[in-house]
Amino acid sequence: MESELLSLRAELALLERDNRRRLETFERRLSALEAQLKRGNTENKDALLENTTGLEDDLALLMGSPSESRQTIEPTQPANIPLTTASAESKSIPQENRKVSVVTPWLQEGLASLVAPALEPLNRVWEPLANFYRHYQRQGKAPVFFMTAAGILALVFGFAYLLQFSFNNYLGPAGKVILGFLAAAATTFGGVTFSRRMPHMADYGSGLIALGVILLYLCGYFAGPYYQLLSVPVGVGLLVATTGLSYLLALLFETRVVSMVTLLGGATMPLVANHFDPSALVYLSYLLALALAMLHLSRQIRWPQLAIVTMVLSAGMLEFSVSNLDEATSTWGPLLILHGFFYGFAHYALRGLNAELIESKGLERRRLIIIAANLVLFIHISWSLAPNSNALGIVWLLNLLPWMALAIYSRWLFGYNAISISARVVQNMALLHGGLLAGLAILALCSPALLGIIWCLEGLLLIFLGARFGFISVRSEGYIALSAAGITMLWQALTWVAGGVVPAPMLLSLSADAGWGNWLALCATAFALTRLLQHCADRITPREHHLTSFADNAFVVFLSASFLLSVGILWPQGMWLLALLPMGFLIWHGKHTGSAFSEWFGLSHYFLLFIPLLASASIVGNLHFYDQIPYGKIASVEAFLSLWMIAALYKHLDMQSTGFSLALNLRKLFYALVPIFFLPTVLYKANDYFPIAVWLSGAIALALYTRLKLEVLKQELRILIAGASFVAIISCALQEFANWQGFALSGLLLGLVSMAALVWIGQGLRRKPVGQDWRLALHRALKPLFPLAFYYLAATLLIISYALSRDFALALLLCQLYFAGLYIFKPQLAPLRNQLTPLYMLSLRLFEFITLLQVAAVIANSAKAPMLGVYNLVALGIASLLVYQRFFANRAVWPGRRLFNLWVLHLTAIPAYIALLAQVLETMWLPAISFALVVHATLLLFQTLRPDTQKLLKLSLMLFGIAALKIVLWDMQDFSLIQKIVVCMLVGLCMLGAAFQYQKFLTARS
Repeated sequence: MESELLSLRAELALLERDNRRRLETFERRLSALEAQLKRGNTENKDALLENTTGLEDDLALLMGSPSESRQTIEPTQPANIPLTTASAESKSIPQENRKVSVVTPWLQEGLASLVAPALEPLNRVWEPLANFYRHYQRQGKAPVFFMTAAGILALVFGFAYLLQFSFNNYLGPAGKVILGFLAAAATTFGGVTFSRRMPHMADYGSGLIALGVILLYLCGYFAGPYYQLLSVPVGVGLLVATTGLSYLLALLFETRVVSMVTLLGGATMPLVANHFDPSALVYLSYLLALALAMLHLSRQIRWPQLAIVTMVLSAGMLEFSVSNLDEATSTWGPLLILHGFFYGFAHYALRGLNAELIESKGLERRRLIIIAANLVLFIHISWSLAPNSNALGIVWLLNLLPWMALAIYSRWLFGYNAISISARVVQNMALLHGGLLAGLAILALCSPALLGIIWCLEGLLLIFLGARFGFISVRSEGYIALSAAGITMLWQALTWVAGGVVPAPMLLSLSADAGWGNWLALCATAFALTRLLQHCADRITPREHHLTSFADNAFVVFLSASFLLSVGILWPQGMWLLALLPMGFLIWHGKHTGSAFSEWFGLSHYFLLFIPLLASASIVGNLHFYDQIPYGKIASVEAFLSLWMIAALYKHLDMQSTGFSLALNLRKLFYALVPIFFLPTVLYKANDYFPIAVWLSGAIALALYTRLKLEVLKQELRILIAGASFVAIISCALQEFANWQGFALSGLLLGLVSMAALVWIGQGLRRKPVGQDWRLALHRALKPLFPLAFYYLAATLLIISYALSRDFALALLLCQLYFAGLYIFKPQLAPLRNQLTPLYMLSLRLFEFITLLQVAAVIANSAKAPMLGVYNLVALGIASLLVYQRFFANRAVWPGRRLFNLWVLHLTAIPAYIALLAQVLETMWLPAISFALVVHATLLLFQTLRPDTQKLLKLSLMLFGIAALKIVLWDMQDFSLIQKIVVCMLVGLCMLGAAFQYQKFLTARS
């Protein structure tokens, strides 16, 4: 307190002198300016204003506040000095200042935001130095700080050069060393005197003490190894005495500079002087004593940075000493000294904890740095010094005992209250150190195969202790150990499985060794962790509650894998076939624990059944059930039946979870596969019966739908009936044209019977079905198939008529008659009410197709051409009847389509009668065609008298034109004169008669 008071008084005196000097300067400048104004010297007005502005700035600086705006000089100035100029200047300057005040902070903030990230690493180094400087600056001793530091450096180098070079001409080695010791003693004594008698110059005195200590180290170096005036033991003793003296001075005056010099000099000078080369043990013992003394000094002078520097320097010196050990040197001594460093730094870090600071901000960063660095240093150096892994493991395991004792007796060792947060921190750190050392000891002592298991036990123990004593960090270390153990064991277990892979059909050949044990250990560990976290649920964090569900999920995974692999050891193929057992257990487990993961993971076991199936297929080369090996067949049947059993299991457990909908869909898939599961085998092994088998599949689907009323079965029933119809027709075509020897006709007739049965069972001919609900539902399901039955009957008629007559045109004509008969006589049938347009169009298209056949036969001069002509005349009559006759069904078909159908009918009739004339007339068929075109055009002309057929006039005129061009350009070329006369007269008479009759009918209609 007295030293601070004296320092403040000295600062006040300096400020008074400085302000007095500034006031005298201001008064002199003010007097000079007034004298200048009185003389009226206004030649240089700008200079005068500038002097006035500078004077105001000096006054503001003297008063301690910056000038906000310039004020004009009092009206003592003469009138010839323009006030407006000064006023304008005074207004412009603040405006300029305002601009700077706005722009400059913006530039400063922008530059700071850009430069700060780049200089962040340097700030971490510069900040402690800057704080050290500000400590002196706050006391007004910044110049003293810089001058003292520079002076010390300069004197150190100067004194060194003086001893080495200058004294060579005047003193011998002994004189130089004696003179150096005297100078060092005087400097040290002067620093002590300054520090005691002038407290306000204590920092200067501490700098002199540090200089004296440095000089003592230099003199000891020159007296020992340089000039060799002293023996090695005496030189060592001199350096140790210097270090002890500097330590006492630092402790006595609590000066940081001397303490740092003591640490650096005491640690490095013995190595520089080569005093301890023969025995690293002696140097490490000395270094340990110095480090412990520095830790004590750091606590006494309340300077924790000294402890960190001690830590860094000790680590460097230890690494240097250990790396330079002779191979023949025993390492047990350095290893024992290492324990002194380890527990010394740990004691420093764990002693003097501030409970309030820990509660507000947590454990101090520097303590954490020392703890972590101390632990890493101990592990690294002990690893280097231990003769073998067993010895290293024993050393680490023995270090578990002190830390466990510290966790139990922390209040006796450090004086903390047993229930205080400081004691809990010490216990926490003790458990962390003990757990880590125990884990490393296990790593060094145990074989790799058992390493993971032991780590699991350690991790579980740490989690239990952390939960028991409420230490999150201990539990975190346990989780880390458990994760490392889990990864290690999982890797070994997967390696064991990968090593057992063999070709199909076995796939895996496993043995009960360490890999299998790792699977069991993983399962047991996951189960134990789940139960442990559930038991400590009220003492763990929310994140650890999520870890509970993760551990439970891991348990079900490892349990399933352990069971299947255990079965695989005894029965390699059975591990796939028995996958349904863990699937059922996991679904049950998911219900009781509410775990969706367990449920879905259990359902995923279904895919394991495909592994033996695919392995069997890879052997036989196909997927046909008939060719598979026994394990493949068993897997196929098991996979098929499982589709139903999964839903049965859900129903038995009364589960309404997320997987229940999937189970229902799997059951639907099972029922959908029942009607068709045998079709691939029939197609592969007995394809002759395939048309019959498809109708049998439809019957099975019908029976299942009648019983279960499933939508998927309804759709499948429709698809199967349509597919069976298609297969029956295609099989008949294959038998006819591809020489297929199957039961095609049997399948066709069976289809006819099946269609009739469907129409009867489903009440297909009724508009409104009657009966029970199942009959009504069956009617709705079969309703789209009722029209198909009539088309299938047409296909059957076509195939049978062709098979009996071997005449395809006749078969087509019969089909046309069938479709036209349905259209004309049975349009009121319920299945045909929405099929009238297709029946109408099919009848017309069949006429067109028969016409094509007739034309092709005439062109090919086939013997069937006459019969085709007869067939085509009948087909033309049927088509004309449909187009012209007004039936009940035409009300629904004609609107919007009749005119198009008329055009198509007449255009199709043209090649029909041309082909017929070509067959009947051998010589005059060309003129006959012309006459037929005229007659056809005339008939069309008469039809245009009706309003609904007036648009046929274009077709009539087109036919007249074609006939005329044909007669003129083609027919007349080969006719004789008599023939030309006859043709022209006939055509003319025909045209006149037609014109007369047309006019007569038109007049009568008008």
